[in-house]
Amino acid sequence: MTIRTIALLGISLLGTASAASSCNPLSATGCAADTALATSFAEDFTQESSRFYNETDSGSITYSTESHLGMTLAERYDAPTLISDFYLMYGRVEVELLAANGTGIVSSFFLQSDDLDELDWEWLGGDTTQVQSNYFSKGNTTTYDRGEYHTVTSPQQTWHNYTIDWSMNATTWYIDGVAVRTLANSSSQGYPQSPMLLRMGVWAGGDSSNAAGTIEWAGGETDYTQAPFTMYVRRIVVADYSSGDSYSYGDTSGDWESIDAENGSVYGRYSEAVEEFDLLVEGSTISNSTSTSISAAISSSTSYATTLGNSTTTTAQRSSDTVATETESTTILESSSATNTRFTTAVSSSAYSSTRTSTRASSGNSTTYSASTNSNDGTHAINPSIFFIFMSLASLF
Repeated sequence: MTIRTIALLGISLLGTASAASSCNPLSATGCAADTALATSFAEDFTQESSRFYNETDSGSITYSTESHLGMTLAERYDAPTLISDFYLMYGRVEVELLAANGTGIVSSFFLQSDDLDELDWEWLGGDTTQVQSNYFSKGNTTTYDRGEYHTVTSPQQTWHNYTIDWSMNATTWYIDGVAVRTLANSSSQGYPQSPMLLRMGVWAGGDSSNAAGTIEWAGGETDYTQAPFTMYVRRIVVADYSSGDSYSYGDTSGDWESIDAENGSVYGRYSEAVEEFDLLVEGSTISNSTSTSISAAISSSTSYATTLGNSTTTTAQRSSDTVATETESTTILESSSATNTRFTTAVSSSAYSSTRTSTRASSGNSTTYSASTNSNDGTHAINPSIFFIFMSLASLF
C-alpha cells in the first residue's frame, strides 16, 4: 500500500483521532454524548491533572513545580499528546507555552470536535519568529490555505500567552492579549460550531517517512541525534461558554443548532464564563458558589461588574456578539475593558511581536511517565490530527 493510499485512509478515519469518541456524528446517529466542562478552571501542571490523559502513550510527559508540564520527543516515533476529558461548546482557552526546538519538530495546542471541527495553534521548532493559527471545518482537508503566520519573539525561549476565543459568531486568536486574527462565522470554508475537546502535544513533522509537503511545511527533515525536543506548558486557563452535563448531536448536520446541552443551554453561560476567565487569568480562584453568585448578578446587559469573596473586582464591557461583514478576516468583534486589560482592541492581521519574559522557579517533586510507539506516517501536515492517525496506520504495513 502506498503512502498516498495510507494518507487518504487516514483522512477518512480522522474521527478516530479522538480517543474520547470513535463515532463521527456526521455519518452516524446515536453517538455517545460528550462530557461538558460547563465551568472554568486554571491548571499549572505542577502535578498530573485529572482533567487530561496521555492519548498516545508515546514519548515522555513530566510534571514538576519547577518546569510544570514537559512533553518530550526523545526518539523517532515519539509523539506525546495530552487530551482533555471534557468538551467545550464555544469557549476561551489560553496557554502559557514554550515551543520545542528542533528542525521539523511541531508543537501543537488545539481544539477538535468529534465531527472534526478544529482550531489550532502550531509552532515549528526551526522557526524562531512565528507561530501559526489554523482552523478546519468538518474534517475538510481538500485545501491547506487556512493557516496564517503571526510574528512572535523567540517562542522556543520566551514564555508567551496564546489564546483562542471561540464564540458563536467569530473566533479570535490572541498573543499576549493582543488580537492577531479573527475568523468570522461567514467563512466560505465553514466555521467550527460543534463541541470540542482540547489537545496538546509535540511530534516530528520532519520525519523522513512523511510526505514531502509535510516535511517542507515543518521546516525540513528532523535530525533525531539532536533529541530530546521538549515543549513546556506553564499554565492553561479554560472557560466553557455553554452549560449542562453533556453535549450531544441531534442529527448529522454538525450545526450548532442541532447540539443538545443536557440540563443546560448552548452559549448559556457566556457572560459568566468571561468573568470567570478574567479572574482566573489574574490568579484568583472560583468555585461553584462563585459561579452561582456571578450568574445571579449578571443581567442581560453586556456590561457588568462583580465583586467576589476573594475581594477581586473585574469590570468587563463587551460589544454585542454579532458579525457585520462577510469577509473571513475582520476586526475584533469583542473587546474587553477590564482592570487587568487582558485583551485590547483589534490589530487585524498586522505583524505582532513581544519581548514579554518571565520566570517562575521553585523546587519540588516531579512526576514522570513515558512509553513509546513505533509507527508513523504523514501527509501534508498542517492538520495535526492526521499525524496521530498515521502512527497507528503505518504499523500495519
